[in-house]
Amino acid sequence: MALYAVNKPLGQTSHDVVDRLRQVLGTRRVGHTGTLDPLATGVLVLATESSTKLVPFLSAEEKEYLAWVSFGATTLTLDAEGPVVEESPRRPTLREIESVLPEFLTLTEQTPPAYSAVKVGGVKAYEAARKGEPLALPPRPVRYLETTLLAYDPTPTPHRIAPSATGWQLSERGRKVELPRPLGPYPTAIVRLVVGPGTYVRSFARDLGERLGSKAFLSGLVRTRVGRVGLEQAQELDNLEVKRTLDVLEVLSYPSVELTHTEAKRVMEGVPLPIPAKGLVALLGPKRRLIAIAEGDGFKLRIKRVFKG
Repeated sequence: MALYAVNKPLGQTSHDVVDRLRQVLGTRRVGHTGTLDPLATGVLVLATESSTKLVPFLSAEEKEYLAWVSFGATTLTLDAEGPVVEESPRRPTLREIESVLPEFLTLTEQTPPAYSAVKVGGVKAYEAARKGEPLALPPRPVRYLETTLLAYDPTPTPHRIAPSATGWQLSERGRKVELPRPLGPYPTAIVRLVVGPGTYVRSFARDLGERLGSKAFLSGLVRTRVGRVGLEQAQELDNLEVKRTLDVLEVLSYPSVELTHTEAKRVMEGVPLPIPAKGLVALLGPKRRLIAIAEGDGFKLRIKRVFKG
C-alpha cells in the first residue's frame, strides 16, 4: 500500500496531480483524499493501487487551512479567479473580525458555493452556474473546530509560514506562500481554520463578509494538514521521490488492534470479532500489516473494509 503527500502547485487541479502520479508510477489506480481548487496550494494526499481503498476514510479526516479572506468585493466563484461582480464600501476592523470568528464554531450547516461539484438531481452545480443557471443548493453539514485570526493586511500579502505546536503560523523564516494574482487592493485577513470534511473555505469567506456587513472572497488558500499529514511531509510535484511514501499506520488516526493468526483469518473472511472497542479501529495482521478497518459498538467489531493486497 503506497500513500504520498504532495504540495499541490498553484494553478493546477487535483486531477492534474493525480494524472502526473499516474504517469510517474505507470498505473491508473491513483486517487486523492480531498479536492483542492486550482487557486489553492498545499497538502494533497494521494493513494495508489490497493491503498485507494483508504480514500473514503482519509477523506473524512479533519483538515487545517490558512485562508486569505479579502473584504470589499465578491466574485462569481468566491475566490480570486474573478471577475469582481459586486463591491462594498464596508471595511471591517481587526477587532470586528476577531469578534465574529467564534460564531463559526457553532455552525452545523453551510451553503456550498454555486461553483462547486455538489450535485442536485444529477447535475453538478458548477456546470449549471457556467450556463447562467445556478442551482438552489441546500445547506450541508459542516464542523469548524478552530478559527484564529493571524494577520490583517491592507492587501493580499504572501507571508511565509511554518509549523508550530499549535498549527501552522506566519513566520519570517518559514516557507514562501504563492498566492493568486490579486484582484485589487482589498484589505485581507489571514485566518487559520481547522474544519471537518466537506467544508468549503470559499463559503467561509462569503459568510464572514456577510456577518461583517461587507462582501468578501477567498484571495488565497493553503491546506496545511489533512488528518495527521502536515505540509512539512509533502513533496514538491516536480521532484517527487517514488520511494518516499507515507506510513499507513501513521496516517490513520484510529487506534490499532494486533490480531492473532486465527483472528486475522476470520477478519479476512469478513467475520465480526468480539472485541470491546468503540468507533473506527485499524486491524493489524502478521508483521503489523493493515488488513482491515472495522467499527466497534463497544461489544464487537464490524468489518468495514478488508485489505488483501
